Amino acid sequence: EGYNLQQMADLLAKKGLVNKDRFLQVAKRGEFSLVYLPEPGTEGRLEGFLFPDTYQIIKGWPEEKIINMMLQRFDEVFLPEWHKRADEMEMTINEVVTLASIIEREAKISADRPLISSVFHNRMKKGMHLESCATVQYALGEVKEVLLYEDLEIDSPYNTYVHGGLPPGPIASPGRDSLEAALYPAQSNYLYFVAKPDGSHYFSRTLAEHNEAKRKYLK
Repeated sequence: EGYNLQQMADLLAKKGLVNKDRFLQVAKRGEFSLVYLPEPGTEGRLEGFLFPDTYQIIKGWPEEKIINMMLQRFDEVFLPEWHKRADEMEMTINEVVTLASIIEREAKISADRPLISSVFHNRMKKGMHLESCATVQYALGEVKEVLLYEDLEIDSPYNTYVHGGLPPGPIASPGRDSLEAALYPAQSNYLYFVAKPDGSHYFSRTLAEHNEAKRKYLK
């Protein structure tokens, strides 16, 4: 969970299972049966849809077979009731996976996922920017322990400090818990969260409370 498409390609290539360039090319332009996937040729087309799981892969399998196996697993995990729930929330599958991918990258412990989801849903309802560091890291193409102010100004549609709403697509492959959290957020009035040293998060309702939490935990 949490790997992006490039990282998955790197891992599979390192294990001698795929040719990295061909894997990425098939992911971008291959023909697949899932109707809710972005159109062939779309940049980052299968980002978020290659489900992170344990697979048995035989060396020599073509890249198409490996990708299809991961897509089919995603389709199995994304339950029919989740499709219905997405419709009720007026979200596309791509939007659900996009939000779930941000939750996946932000959360360190499973219990925080529904609360992190609630923060993002609440911010979108109020017309606030998501301001997710994880999306900025995706735009930068690297994971930084500490983002600089200049990083938060990067010109990218994935910069949720600059652009409102969800980014154009997922930033990583979310696991089942993050997908569920995106569809079933906790009921809260939280608008902010900050990571604590133990990996859990402190959630705040007001900016003043959030700033105090940052002073306490970001040292």
